[in-house]
Amino acid sequence: MVWKEALAMSAQETDKEKKSRKQYKVLVAVDFSASSARALKMAKSIMGQKPDRILVLHVIDHNFIERCISNRIGPEDQIKKKLFVEAKKKLREFLHSESMDGEPVEKLVCEGIPFLEINKKAVETGADLVIMGNRGNSGDMQTIFFGSTTERVLRFMSRPVLCVPIEEDRK
Repeated sequence: MVWKEALAMSAQETDKEKKSRKQYKVLVAVDFSASSARALKMAKSIMGQKPDRILVLHVIDHNFIERCISNRIGPEDQIKKKLFVEAKKKLREFLHSESMDGEPVEKLVCEGIPFLEINKKAVETGADLVIMGNRGNSGDMQTIFFGSTTERVLRFMSRPVLCVPIEEDRK
């Protein structure tokens, strides 16, 4: 029994050791699709083993905002405000549905071109790993001609990326 106690004590970090080691961060890019829900679950499972912090990022597509403005849906500031408020609400609900509202999660919502913003936020936050689903909510024609957001992130990312397939892809 003594060896088990010694092993348990050696596995526990002291407060001083925790403060001196580098904080491990995982950035999870979400678009509220089934694929990004699986990516979030993967981050949660990894979290128990390694990361100190999970950053959950949703990018409001700048091109969508431009289309709303050109179709005269409303003034730019109102469109952006509505999209940001809605995205933050959906992000809270998404985290709640994945039972992650009590976890050490930092919620990030920004506007831009999704693959560029994911890359930019990974660098800005010092993320050690980016996790994202392999299929999201982007339109089929856009994916056919330009590749998915995930493919474009992989092309330009300088950090490790874990692409999580949805259940159907695993069969």
